[in-house]
Amino acid sequence: IDTRSFFPIIKPSMANIDNEKQKEEQKIEIISEGEDKLEDKIKVLKEELKICLKDKQDYLAGWQRAKADFINARKDLEKEKQEFVKFAKQELLFELLSLADGFEAAFDNPEFLKPENKKLTDGLSNIHQALMKILENCHISKIKAAGEKFNPAEHEALEEEEVGEQDKEGVVLKEIQSGYKMYDKVLRPARVRVGKLKL
Repeated sequence: IDTRSFFPIIKPSMANIDNEKQKEEQKIEIISEGEDKLEDKIKVLKEELKICLKDKQDYLAGWQRAKADFINARKDLEKEKQEFVKFAKQELLFELLSLADGFEAAFDNPEFLKPENKKLTDGLSNIHQALMKILENCHISKIKAAGEKFNPAEHEALEEEEVGEQDKEGVVLKEIQSGYKMYDKVLRPARVRVGKLKL
């Protein structure tokens, strides 16, 4: 048998093997290049992620500062509003106290209490009672004075009067002007005459 007739068949087979080898090597090179590119891409993405995280922290810190500033500004505004209301209310209350003083001064005047002035006295008395009711609704009450032991936290001594009895020393003998307090806070001390033991 002539074996040369097989060579044409064998040669293409060897050629095919070489081609396959080359293809495989090319694939390996492509994969290798792809891996290098992928690593580069991962590095870039990691850097971008770091930048994003930093930006996120900066934005979060800025937002938190802005929120804190807003809360503080709102608190300051509320405090100012309360101070304004308190001041305005206090001014009004002092005006009402002056009005109450006027009524009390009128009732202490003997001329005002004459029988011929009864209708006027009754009318003003009703107005005075209504005024005192308003003060009471605002939690304002009169400070006890006459007959009480002098208390510098609630009383202001304008006068002293000598007394012969030991038990009247340091006692309020007369209320010159009424004092008032709101809840337990003194708005105005009672102005009084205090007993002083005669030596």
